[in-house]
Amino acid sequence: MALRSGSAAIIGGLLIWCLAGCAETRPESALQSAEVRQAAAKALVSLDRWMVCWKGATPEFDGRIGQGEYDDATPFEWNADWVEAMKQDITSRQDLDFNGWVKHDGEHLYLAFNITDDLFYGIETERWLPHQDEFAHVIGERERGRPWFGDMIEILIFGRMLEIGEPVSDVTGDGRGIQIIYNLTKSLEGGIGVPGMLPHGPNRTVENWENNRRWILDDIIETRTVIRDVEDRYTVEVRIRLDGGIEIQENQYWTDGMPDTPIGFNLAIGDVDEASMSPDGLLHHETWWAGKTVPQDSGPRVKLWGALVLTSKAKPDFGH
Repeated sequence: MALRSGSAAIIGGLLIWCLAGCAETRPESALQSAEVRQAAAKALVSLDRWMVCWKGATPEFDGRIGQGEYDDATPFEWNADWVEAMKQDITSRQDLDFNGWVKHDGEHLYLAFNITDDLFYGIETERWLPHQDEFAHVIGERERGRPWFGDMIEILIFGRMLEIGEPVSDVTGDGRGIQIIYNLTKSLEGGIGVPGMLPHGPNRTVENWENNRRWILDDIIETRTVIRDVEDRYTVEVRIRLDGGIEIQENQYWTDGMPDTPIGFNLAIGDVDEASMSPDGLLHHETWWAGKTVPQDSGPRVKLWGALVLTSKAKPDFGH
């Protein structure tokens, strides 16, 4: 089921909610306030691209997507609304396809992914290197390495969207603004061949690098992966601690029971296959939920965002 702003999936769920007699304010109503709209415009957060992060049951967190385990979450999937950053478009569902879910259980935010890929880089291909960077697989150094090179997921959270209210070219690497990488075949804690999280880099600030490392090593963000090579797919679960993780104001973290709160949010799914499929030495695909970046008149490019509305409410159509 595709998730699009104003999609039938969302509208249908809200209709069921209303017919059931629920008088609660809808979480996405928070996007309509003048404060949110003004801050979003300044920070390049598209309010046409949004999801609700409902409160649901705690999943098993084992990398497997169990039957019904994410029925109480908001689903999303690849479709034409995602923005491809590479020259090669996704041409088939075998080449790259994915669907996923987002929810929280009051303690952690959960993202789950089911990704179809016809070739797993470094598993079913040689671990070839881009011609621009022989150090692409260096791990643990701020100024060397390409953590995104490989089959990957990039996660961006802009917790203090309402407070900052300006375009963002770089983030702090913690709950104020996180940009961090999951890679299928390398990780900070496991090294080459072990899936997991990596600090974003190179060319990031010392603050960003150190905060990313802290998030990984202190288990503020954790992952679990199951590779199903016979089925040409892998599944990933990511969990992010809410209290101490997603900072919505100075030293204030979003926790269960707080009002519906929009934050900046974005995802990218990256795919690397054989070297011949990446003539520029870059990824074969890098597709973004809310777009990647745009240039400014001067200075670095700035990031694009969608909105994720954190709510303490349960998904309205769950159980109906």
